[in-house]
Amino acid sequence: MKLSKKKSLIKNVVFISGLIRSGKALLCPIISSFNNTEKVNIAGGNFTLEQIPMLNYMGEMSDDVARFLLQTGMNTSFYDNSIGRNSNFRPNDFTSVWKYRNPMEYVMRLFEPDGDAVLTKLISQNRTYPMMVHNGLWHAHIWFNALPNLKLIHMQRSPIEIVYSWMGKGYGNDFYYSDRVGLVTFEHDKKTLPYHAYGWEDKYLSLKNVDRIIHMVNHIRNLHYDSYERLESDIKNRVLFIRHQNFTENPNKYLTKISNFIGEEPSNDTLNILMQENCPRIFDEKVFEKKTKEIKMQSSNDAFTLLMEMQTQFKSEKLAI
Repeated sequence: MKLSKKKSLIKNVVFISGLIRSGKALLCPIISSFNNTEKVNIAGGNFTLEQIPMLNYMGEMSDDVARFLLQTGMNTSFYDNSIGRNSNFRPNDFTSVWKYRNPMEYVMRLFEPDGDAVLTKLISQNRTYPMMVHNGLWHAHIWFNALPNLKLIHMQRSPIEIVYSWMGKGYGNDFYYSDRVGLVTFEHDKKTLPYHAYGWEDKYLSLKNVDRIIHMVNHIRNLHYDSYERLESDIKNRVLFIRHQNFTENPNKYLTKISNFIGEEPSNDTLNILMQENCPRIFDEKVFEKKTKEIKMQSSNDAFTLLMEMQTQFKSEKLAI
């Protein structure tokens, strides 16, 4: 049996992606403030979309099945969005309708009739559909295969900042045992491991808290890099890299790049959203040094050396994952 290919209902879909804690949530409301864009959604909350590439990577799902589910899930997400179904009304969430430049548009959609008419109307408007996805570049082959019109913005952030943030979230301890974790987890030696650890389970279990985080970040960065290098040149042209620090220091420069990339213009609301996101801002070197010292105190010499190698690579390479 060969699964059929689903025609994508979304002509202009843009992923905001990167490692966990890389600054995606900063960029999402800014892009959603552009003219002719929908409010931002998150793949992890729609049809379990993020779990599909994870399972595909682990060999638990074929490319055909993954593609079919991603296409179906994205179409369902787009349709539900068009009638206000599953809209988020929590005031402080970045995916909330109240964070959108025109919240009443989504309120009115709740009273729209369902069916093809409302969908045809939204398709005719040809809006850009932004969605936040974790580690999208790692799984680029399956995403681009499923969504032929996909564009991907990859947020780059200092490995030191990411490791420090993961420490604060407890990602190196028993975090993955929680039933609230949406990440794919699996069992190894009666332990629950995140899919980040797939393929190097014994090494992962041998490491302590912060060392484990450093090695996970290094592993994921390498997978991002390898995945990007395998993309064909025309697909690479549909990936835009944005450095978190550079964006926060000089957002106007990057708004132009993003505008050219997604084909939409900033709106009159974009400036207000930038202010809400504290952009522009000055990078605090002293705070950065303090974070670095704290990581050093809690990690082994070998792991800290690995982290500093990542940081050197990040600063020196034009393409820093």
